[in-house]
Amino acid sequence: MAEGLIRRIAALAEAPDDPPTDLQAAAMTIEDTLAVAWGGWAEPVVGMLRKVLAGEVAPVLDGSRVASAEHAAFLHAVAGHVLDYDDVHTLSTTHPSVVIVPALLALTEARPGLAARVPRALAVGVGVNIALGGVLGFGHYDKGWHATSTIGPLAGAAALAHLLGLDAAATRHAIGLAATQAGGLQRNFGTMAKPVQAGNASAAALRAALMAEAGVTASDDIFGPRGFFDLYRGEALAADPEAVPVAADLASLSRKLYPCCYLTHRMIAAGIDVHAALGAEAPPADAVIEMAVPYGTMRPLNVFDPRNGLEAKFCASYAVATAIAQGKVGLPDFEDDAVHRPLIRRLMSQVRITEEPLSGPMPVGVNHGRVRIGLRAGNRWLAEAEARHYPGSPEAPATEAQMQAKVADCLDRHARMLGSAPGPDAFRADIRRRIGAAA
Repeated sequence: MAEGLIRRIAALAEAPDDPPTDLQAAAMTIEDTLAVAWGGWAEPVVGMLRKVLAGEVAPVLDGSRVASAEHAAFLHAVAGHVLDYDDVHTLSTTHPSVVIVPALLALTEARPGLAARVPRALAVGVGVNIALGGVLGFGHYDKGWHATSTIGPLAGAAALAHLLGLDAAATRHAIGLAATQAGGLQRNFGTMAKPVQAGNASAAALRAALMAEAGVTASDDIFGPRGFFDLYRGEALAADPEAVPVAADLASLSRKLYPCCYLTHRMIAAGIDVHAALGAEAPPADAVIEMAVPYGTMRPLNVFDPRNGLEAKFCASYAVATAIAQGKVGLPDFEDDAVHRPLIRRLMSQVRITEEPLSGPMPVGVNHGRVRIGLRAGNRWLAEAEARHYPGSPEAPATEAQMQAKVADCLDRHARMLGSAPGPDAFRADIRRRIGAAA
């Protein structure tokens, strides 16, 4: 069925860096991912997992002891995903970098001589992530899979295959081994298990690549009959695997500007415009906030009465109420106490959400339609706004100033909660030094 796809993925992973990867784009992707991980390091789930893994160097039959870089990849991916502030890809409905970057950096810490290969490896992994998302389409996500942790292990394995210089045959095995570890459920959104799923994906990618390097085998074509696509597809595949292009890519990523599910970000953008139209006035208590969203938007937004900050990240009414009340949404809005503010709760009760029905074929990703908000009091419209593009996406890219502010905000959160963190300039310079990208 898909022999051509696995062959092209293996060829991409095996190929040299030609044309050369954009080092600045790679540096920005890595710094975005790691800054969010620094910000998330103080979250309770990370501390719990560090205790679970502490001292986990276990004896085996011959009396030796085993450990690996997997724990580092796992923890950094969990920390990088727990704030839901890491980059996304709208076509594949995934968070590619939070899976790929921690695995690449964990391995290069153990093998520093591979550092120069990181930018190209990252671009290969993101490109494979995009291709697999293009085949599965939104039907995979619509079914309830957490696509970051189903597609991510395979894409990460391809990235690591390039990093390690594996040949095409070993790369096929790495992807097959990664596919045996792919999993993750949207049912876990709003709980600690969601970032754990991203951590599992990163560790699985690293484990699969190292197993393939050691000579462990898997199917030569995991996409063949009764393979990955047949098992993980929705009602139908979105595209023919033989026709989907595979190319290194860093330009298609979207940078998150708000620390919550990306499906809320157009709601937030429109809500901020409503706030501006109202000026300093809060919406009256008798007003109705009517919000229309495209088909599929509410799939991951399965929380309606958030009890804490994690749950609030997946609550549409909380996102739009906060944006309308404040004209901004940031990390403090997802602290547990913030979720129970009286004004926000009052506005949440005034929100009415309508999801448009599916019209035509299943969309490939989430970048379709528009979000519309109307604030109505009786027969009188007080404000209206709409958002067509996701903030931070290639269609509405984040500015350098916005990214610098985000990095500083994440590092500052770490320093406030844990006592110390690098300054933004030193942090960014260190990343560029490690991958050979001049500032």
